[in-house]
Order: sequence, then structure tokens, then C-alpha cells
Amino acid sequence: MGKFIQALQLKKEAVLLDSKPFIAKTFLAIATAYVIAINHPVASQDMISVLFGLILTLEPVNVTGLRRGWEQFIATFIGAVTTAIIISVFGINALTAGVSVALTLYICLKVNWREVSPVALFTAIYMTQYIQLDAMGNPSVLLTFRLRIIALGFGVFTAVVFNFLFSLIQYQKMGNKRVIFLMKSLLNHMNTLELAIRGGDAASFRSCQQALASVFNDIDTTTALFEDMLKENAFVRKLIGVTDERLRAKIALTKRLRVFCHLLFDTQYVLTENNTLLSQADNRLAIADALNELMNQMGSLKDLAEERNTKISKVKLDLLDNTESTSLGRIMNNLAGMNMVLGRVHVNLNTIMAVNKKK
Repeated sequence: MGKFIQALQLKKEAVLLDSKPFIAKTFLAIATAYVIAINHPVASQDMISVLFGLILTLEPVNVTGLRRGWEQFIATFIGAVTTAIIISVFGINALTAGVSVALTLYICLKVNWREVSPVALFTAIYMTQYIQLDAMGNPSVLLTFRLRIIALGFGVFTAVVFNFLFSLIQYQKMGNKRVIFLMKSLLNHMNTLELAIRGGDAASFRSCQQALASVFNDIDTTTALFEDMLKENAFVRKLIGVTDERLRAKIALTKRLRVFCHLLFDTQYVLTENNTLLSQADNRLAIADALNELMNQMGSLKDLAEERNTKISKVKLDLLDNTESTSLGRIMNNLAGMNMVLGRVHVNLNTIMAVNKKK
């Protein structure tokens, strides 16, 4: 029975990302939106847009949620206007359905070639497949657009309200959990890398390089999250109890962890490209030992972020004085840089924890 319950539990990483509160927020927001919209004469005709728009707007940070909601309205307008022009002239058929989506896709690429909004494409399809009829029984582009906007508005507004309500109870600890999550991800990666170094397996290094990309993404996402929190209305931040000093320290910390990742990536790159270095057991052992010391320091920083009151002593890596312009020297300089970065991360953490204690 114990194993069954354990199997149902979320992983530690998911817990650190506040998945449980997000699931609860999703449930309550969906239920609320359903009860309200189903009793509205217009919104009740399109519950899919209500609930889908709500899901896309639920975010851990209020500012992020508002931006997601606004982006949906812009994307809906693009898809609706593009499709409305085409079907008003040529009617609804296989050709115009295809042209509407294709033209919407073209406009999205012109606006931002790196990203195409699925909401805009959904709306282009919606306008041809969910067309509303007027009192005379004729297809009406305006009624269809009105339905889409009203239903979307219900969903977005409900999500914004629940984002705010949950921010009142989540903001205090959310930041620390995200920092701990990043450190845990880095520790897991460094542990895998250490084993690969000791084994001297080139294939394992290439695998580590690919895996580090996800850590970079996690760091960038977390940094953007903290920056959005800093954009919150000053009154809201004061109400929630999130200080600018604490947020800026967290932003500085995540950016330093990104520098740490760059140095780690370069170390992995040199090891992957240098077969001679991999064949030298003494050098591999020295690098692995130095990496292990950095892991111990990172582990202590994670414990500090978890408020375990761990005292952190500076790590001295004897082999990091190598200034030779060789592959080994480059790796050692990277490790020395990583050591310095962790020292600065320690300073940021002290700032964060000191602010916590004041409160």
C-alpha cells in the first residue's frame, strides 16, 4: 500500500514548481468559469473557448497571466479579421478554410517569425467551422466573432482573478522553491557528468551536453518569472509581501547560475572534443575531484536556500591555478570561474535569507 501511495506522489521537482497548488487553482478556476459561463446567454454557446482561454491564462505570476490573456485577444483578432475578410467575399468552402488558416499563419510569421500563435490558427478554423446564424438564418461573421470574444473574455477574466488569489498565498515561498529547483537540477547534472568523467566515456559527455540545454531553459524561465514579479504593481507586491530587494537578489542569483552553466557547458565541450585528455586517467581524476568539490558547495547552498542553516566554507581547489593554454588549463579555469560564481550566489542567498528573517 505504501509503494502504491508513493507511486502516486509527484516528483520532488514537480513539488518545487508548485504543481499541487497549480492543480488546485486549475480545478477551482475551471469549476467557477463553468458555473458562471453556462448561465450566460452568449458564453454558454461556446464553453470550449471559455475553458481553453482560461487554461492558457493560468500562470504563477499575475503579470505573466495578464500578458498571456492579452496575447490571446490579439491573436484572436488577427485570426478573426483575416478569416472574416476571406469568407465574406468567397463564402465558406474547402478552399477558403485552407486559405484562411494559411493567411493567418503568414501574418503571424510576419509579426513574429520565431513564434506562431496557436490561438490565432484556432480562431481562423473557428470562424469557418463554428459560424453563427443571424435572425434570418444567414451566416454572420460578426455574431461569430462576438461569441468568440465574449467566451474568451470569460475565461481570461476568471484566470486573472484566480492568478491573483493564489498569488496571495504562493508568492512568499514560490521564489525560494524555484531557486532550489534550479540548484537541484544542476546537482543532478553535475553528478551525471562526474560519473562520465571518471569513466572517460565520450558518448556520455555528448549526452550531458544535450541534457544541459534543459537546465538553461529552466534558468531562463525562472529569471523571466522573477522579472515579471518585479513588474507587479507596488501595492500588490506590498500586499503579498514580496520585496524588491529580495526579487533583485533572486534575479541576480539565477543569472549567475546561467554563467555557471556556460562554464559547465564549455568544460563538457572541451572534454568531448579532446580524446587525448579523456585517455589520461590522472587528469580525469583531478577534474572529477574538483567537480565533486563544487557539487558539495552547491549542495550546501541548496541547504541554505531550504533554510537548514548550513554554514558554508569556501572551497579551495588546488588544481585551479593552471594557466596553461591547454585543454586541461581551459577546464581548470572554467572550474575556477564556477567556484567564483558560487561564492557570489552565496552572497545573493544571504541577502534573500536576511530579508526573510526581517519579515
